[in-house]
Amino acid sequence: MTSREPPVGTDPSGSLERPLPPAEFERRIRVPLSDEEVEETAALVRWFTRRYPTVAERFAYVRRAWRRWTRPTRLESPPE
Repeated sequence: MTSREPPVGTDPSGSLERPLPPAEFERRIRVPLSDEEVEETAALVRWFTRRYPTVAERFAYVRRAWRRWTRPTRLESPPE
């Protein structure tokens, strides 16, 4: 993985939930990608386009994934 890997674990300060000030966002997106990050991204794109070679297959994957990502969890479901 790269050094830009998202944090894992708890965030007691809640800083991951606070909005990012525009200036800080701009600063972060201007940091150039490392050679490792560029290669990792290219490898993922190559894999994805081999696995889902047509536009229709890519959209079908995204629709399935979106349903999975937005499905309520047991913790979000109302108590019965």
